[in-house]
Amino acid sequence: MSAWTIQERPLREQSDGLLRELYVVRGELHQEEAPGDPRPPLADEIARVRHLPAPQDGVMLVARGTDGVIAGLAECGWEQLTGWQHVLWVDLAVLPGARRRGLGRVLLEHATDVAQRRGLRLITGRTRDNVLPGAAFCRRFGAEQAIVNRENRLDLGSVDRELIDRWMADGPVRAPGYRLQFVAGRTPAGLADQVAQVLNVMNTAPRDDLDISDTLVTPELLAEYEEAHAAAGGDQWAYYAVEESSGRFVGLTGIYVERWAGDRVWVADTGVDPAHRGRGLGKWLKAAITRRILDELPGVRWVITWNARSNDAMLAINEQLGFRTSSINTTWQAATGDLQAVLAVRPGGSSAAHRPGTPTCD
Repeated sequence: MSAWTIQERPLREQSDGLLRELYVVRGELHQEEAPGDPRPPLADEIARVRHLPAPQDGVMLVARGTDGVIAGLAECGWEQLTGWQHVLWVDLAVLPGARRRGLGRVLLEHATDVAQRRGLRLITGRTRDNVLPGAAFCRRFGAEQAIVNRENRLDLGSVDRELIDRWMADGPVRAPGYRLQFVAGRTPAGLADQVAQVLNVMNTAPRDDLDISDTLVTPELLAEYEEAHAAAGGDQWAYYAVEESSGRFVGLTGIYVERWAGDRVWVADTGVDPAHRGRGLGKWLKAAITRRILDELPGVRWVITWNARSNDAMLAINEQLGFRTSSINTTWQAATGDLQAVLAVRPGGSSAAHRPGTPTCD
């Protein structure tokens, strides 16, 4: 008899009781991954699940021992977006006290079954460099590195304010014929077409070996995700670079402001249309949003962003501004069929006659 019972529950149908249990479990994992960083309160986590955007869905796999206590979990999600319809992303974790007993493999087998049932040909997952078992686990089952991202943080307590002011002053000099437009909160209906269009600039950001293609952002899709974020208690700010002659938005940067986060904000998308690069618009945008944070959010100390390790242009701007790397995050990928073949061979070389663990639907 297996030592584990695996429960599968649609993400949208998780009970408040289960979400409370998972919140406690994730607290232990959070202390391992990011000690000292704040967490959203339980109420905000429940609100996030209750207000998932329409294109996003998934299932939660929960592993319990014979004592009924959660020993591991795997959140499996998919998004009905162009470029992503073939992907299952998996956030898999085993509690430290239950490791090295085969539970990670059991959860991965069930996650692979989810991908197979939904016809998703690619499985992805992410690891942090400071949690060593993660990368070793991915390699063991044949996953390949798809993209490496640096988490970078800007300490506003020591930021070079003269540099910010200089970039602000240089902006209209280097880019005559352009201006910046600020938007606080959800995108006004009258700007939705423009904002959706410029967000598609992010398709030019490095993807390295990640097996995805371009995503088409529409005004409707933009509204879905902004509504979900606002319903979960989040706010957002954005600056857009506007070409005066056409009125087009040709660049953007933004931040997410979370009511629970206190001393930090997170960078959203930052990009400039390739046809308008080389004019310093990226520096102007970054300086403008940083200056506004300094002026209007005095309690914020940290600005946190993620950049592909291969994104030299964006990294150069961020490093000049003062961002420093705080962690390395790697996204791994494996073809669903390849992963099934690897998992079919049991440790010791025999084929699996049956899948361990007992799946339930409660």
